[in-house]
Amino acid sequence: MKQISNYEKAKKIADSIDREIIEVLKSKRSFCVEAGAGSGKTHSLLNVINWLEENASSYDKAVACITYTNVAVDEIKERISTSSAIIPCTIHAFAWEAIKRFQKDLIVSLNSLELFNCFSQEEIESINKVNYTLGTRHIEDSIMYLHHDDVIEIFALFLNKIKFRKLLSQKYSLILIDEYQDSSRIIMEKFLEFFINQNKGPQFGLFGDYWQTIYSLDKVCGEIKSENIVEIKKKSNFRSQEIIVEVLNNIRPELPQISAINENDGEVLVILTNNYLGPRIPKGYYKDELPDLILHDYILNVFAELKKRGWGAKEETTKIFMLTHKMLSKQQEYSNLLEVLENGLKEQTDPHVNFFNNYLEPIYYSLSENNASLLFEILGTNRQPLEARGKKLEWKKLYKGLDVSRKKQIYDVLKCAYESKLIPISDKILSNFISYEKGEADPKINRLYQVKYSEVINALTFFNENSIYATNHGVKGAEYENVFMVMGKGWNNYRFENILYKKENELSGKQLESFIRNRNLFYVGCSRAKKRLAIMITIPVEKDFVEYLQDVFGKENIVEYSELVKI
Repeated sequence: MKQISNYEKAKKIADSIDREIIEVLKSKRSFCVEAGAGSGKTHSLLNVINWLEENASSYDKAVACITYTNVAVDEIKERISTSSAIIPCTIHAFAWEAIKRFQKDLIVSLNSLELFNCFSQEEIESINKVNYTLGTRHIEDSIMYLHHDDVIEIFALFLNKIKFRKLLSQKYSLILIDEYQDSSRIIMEKFLEFFINQNKGPQFGLFGDYWQTIYSLDKVCGEIKSENIVEIKKKSNFRSQEIIVEVLNNIRPELPQISAINENDGEVLVILTNNYLGPRIPKGYYKDELPDLILHDYILNVFAELKKRGWGAKEETTKIFMLTHKMLSKQQEYSNLLEVLENGLKEQTDPHVNFFNNYLEPIYYSLSENNASLLFEILGTNRQPLEARGKKLEWKKLYKGLDVSRKKQIYDVLKCAYESKLIPISDKILSNFISYEKGEADPKINRLYQVKYSEVINALTFFNENSIYATNHGVKGAEYENVFMVMGKGWNNYRFENILYKKENELSGKQLESFIRNRNLFYVGCSRAKKRLAIMITIPVEKDFVEYLQDVFGKENIVEYSELVKI
């Protein structure tokens, strides 16, 4: 009798889950597809899209499909007909489409949300229209141009109005949300309160994984709970070999997966440094961490040893995830930036870092390549930003300005972006920038704005996908043949060694928040590996954490550095 392969087993389960999703969809009940790492979430979402296309008569109104990026929007558009009732969009596009016709209410809402703070009374009184801009919030020709995030706040405010909710319900039969866990918390709370929990309005279909919530946990919704949501768990893993999936199942026993990968030549390994007898860093963020030079040597030596164990194949990709990189920042020449921003840089949560990474540098690159379609994608707009001749000249001027200012300080780059009015700048950055220009900024902003912008470029280059190094925050959604994760100190919000081994149901308040933050980042890091996973703990760890590691990885897969590296 022919033996069934891993792939055949996993595919059979996955197909069964996809059929279950369609049955719940047909029942008109709201549902949440909890898709663990590598489980094929996008495949299931597209399967729903295909079913909706083939059964258009099942829904008499529009279907919104809210995705995280414009790339995903375009992918869905390619799969549907021009007459389709399915409307793929980002949350910003969805929200603006819903509120833009209520001009009088929009003008009133601006005051209640305190969006007038930066404008004169004369400017405020002149407003007769509200529009949505890609750049900074401003008033021009009696039109108030909203900033990117204003749209979300106003949409959430409008959801409090019963008339608005009725109109939304009249337009949409179904609202699909991809990567639901990273959706705005305020909007998801309104959807739950007014629609899902009351069994009113549109049906909702959520796709994502709350264990992969690692960004701005206070602003995104994370886990969603409601008696009116049918939970559907995807239990196949099409990314990782069985040995990696076993680790993930030990971390997350409530969502066991089976591997769809037939090969079984993978490896897991945990390297401890408890036997290191030399001096460690005595205090501060890096207390108990290995000294810089020792840490550097340990990383290189372990990586060399891993290569001997088969990690060096050309066709394979290897990524080193850093949970401590003070020493590496010196090598890569961004130590001043790290010193000022600390966790904000390491966790990529500082608004300045996000602005440079998500907008300014990609925009500069697209302009340098004269790539209008890339610029269009970065800005997240449905219209070409270079259409009019006047706009072309403005973008050309911005490019020349950035070309000069990027060789100076951070302040010079922000000044160039601010004066252009072409790039969306958050309120937090605007407030800091204006305070700095007035000489009223706090000491941290003064120091930050005087750092050479070249350090920003170096840091972002270090974090980008082409570098062998990365932070766990920077690799969500990615996958690599081999992952070498370095876990140590220097992260204010992360104390893996003190909390991962605890029981979630025994925690509450700040401890529970800390547990979820640490657990999710650990899970995301481990689940990027397709074939091999190695973790080096660069601080001394106590018995409870060692026992947790033994339970997750197997006692036989845990070694001391001195046992692995023979020098």
